[in-house]
Amino acid sequence: MITTSVVWLLLVISASSLVRGQFPAVCNTEDSLASKTCCPNNCGGARGDCVDVSDAVTQSWNRADPNIVEFLRNGPPGYGWPMDVRYQWPLRVFQNVCQCEEGWGGYDCSDCDFGYIEEGGECVKRSESQLYERKQFSNLSKIQQDEYFRVLQEAKKEDEMVWAVVTEEPMHMNNKDGEPTYKLQNVSTYDMLVVLHFLSAREKDNDDCKNIIKNATHGSEIDFAHEFSGFITWHRYYLLITERELRRVAKRLGISHFALSYWAWNGRDENIFNAKHFGKPTPGSITKGKPVNVTGSLFENGNWPVVCNENYKAFLHDSGNCTKVREVCNIQRNRAQNIRLQRGMLEHDVRLKDTRFLPGNTSIQMALAVNNNNEHDGFRKRLEGYVDLCASNKINCTNVTKSSHDNMHNAVHIYVGGHMRVLGPASNDPVFFLHHANIDRILESWFQYNKLNGNLPPFSVNDNSSDAIQHPGYSEDDYLIPMFPLKTNADMYKTADEFGYKYDELPPMPTETYERCSDPTAACCLKDGYSPDGYNPDGYNPDGYNPDGYNPDGYNPDSASALHQMASLPFLLVLAYTAHYVNFL
Repeated sequence: MITTSVVWLLLVISASSLVRGQFPAVCNTEDSLASKTCCPNNCGGARGDCVDVSDAVTQSWNRADPNIVEFLRNGPPGYGWPMDVRYQWPLRVFQNVCQCEEGWGGYDCSDCDFGYIEEGGECVKRSESQLYERKQFSNLSKIQQDEYFRVLQEAKKEDEMVWAVVTEEPMHMNNKDGEPTYKLQNVSTYDMLVVLHFLSAREKDNDDCKNIIKNATHGSEIDFAHEFSGFITWHRYYLLITERELRRVAKRLGISHFALSYWAWNGRDENIFNAKHFGKPTPGSITKGKPVNVTGSLFENGNWPVVCNENYKAFLHDSGNCTKVREVCNIQRNRAQNIRLQRGMLEHDVRLKDTRFLPGNTSIQMALAVNNNNEHDGFRKRLEGYVDLCASNKINCTNVTKSSHDNMHNAVHIYVGGHMRVLGPASNDPVFFLHHANIDRILESWFQYNKLNGNLPPFSVNDNSSDAIQHPGYSEDDYLIPMFPLKTNADMYKTADEFGYKYDELPPMPTETYERCSDPTAACCLKDGYSPDGYNPDGYNPDGYNPDGYNPDGYNPDSASALHQMASLPFLLVLAYTAHYVNFL
């Protein structure tokens, strides 16, 4: 068993702030790449050491499914794929990195880690009053909202390229030691964040990739961040990296105490979709199956070029050669193409008869109600959206079928649509981070309640079978891929205060339990939430009306019209005719 102490591997670019991501640009040099070493300034002397992490990484991968390991090592036979940078991450690029003493971080171990603050030359745990607070975006002051967008704009354009991402994977071993040499490209902070999510599952959402991988691995898929217990830990670390990086940008702009915000998914909060903020039109007002370009001050004049777009282009046409779809992103080339961000429910989801809605409070309560993390219908699976959370005026129940997919987290990706709907390029849309902060907020409620009651379930996979052979990155002590510095699922399976933040408000825990639906093969499921459609051609409207009195289509749901009287029924029937299992973010 590898202890967490061997994975405090910290790399950054600025001596005045702790920054994290793929690789710092300071290590994008011929010497660093040739020696596979990124240990500037001797890692702070007494605060850290430059260590070889190859043994620890190799031990982790030795526990993984050998079919998937072989696939990632050499690719599918006969396809001539380049050497996958994710194999034994990060050893194909760097194996000598800084390992800092507890509490310290930075590329030279000169700054404090998540959850710590410097006092008297030492890094100590933040007190309650020193925690950063994440708030609902609509509750921020006008000044705070404007500052939020200044930070996003700067993080996207950022003339000061502080990050380097892999932009070319070699076809074969080609340096003097018989090891592959990877080419890096210096990029902006926001583009680095998009690449992280892209690399986590670049082959997903593409049928050609799915068939190639399943044939080569005897039925497996490649995904380091979704559809397993680590969905919650991978994305918690991803948000921590994002928040810390945006805070660094904010500090440079003279903005203090920056923290991520969240989107609470209710109709009232839909007003974030406007020209000044997250762009328009509102996702719910876009004709289903016809995504459109997003307009607004953040996205005009070439200020927000989409990167890593091949997955999205292929998904729109249900096509795409996997070799092309999975190529690492050439950010400079992508930005020159100036592809516009899109939103709107995709034709793929219309064909599957997925309903366009935002989950309501009952859905959140039903997700929180389970006190285990197993892979059948546990908390992670409910939160991510692979359990039907069926809410009616008589009985609330859960349902798990092969086609269960359009709930909770997944439902919001379907609702926003466009780039955010497709796994690889999803975080091109800045709404992604508001949405995932809300997912993290729900997770925090679950964490705190179960920890307070001394009943926090263990991180688990495959229905608590700890001996099962897993996809790399899936076990408790596996490293999160392609994150840097290295952290394990166990490192991230903690409450928010351990990482130095809190939420302004947490969803309340449920006061009742929810049984499985009596007929697990039932074709009908009554859900709750907010729908912009007024009615749904499949016969379902999540709430029938929006209790907050807001509808993006312009009518007043409180009017006494015949339509309102019909729509104000507590719930209407949804016919869940989903015929295919699909993958979501």
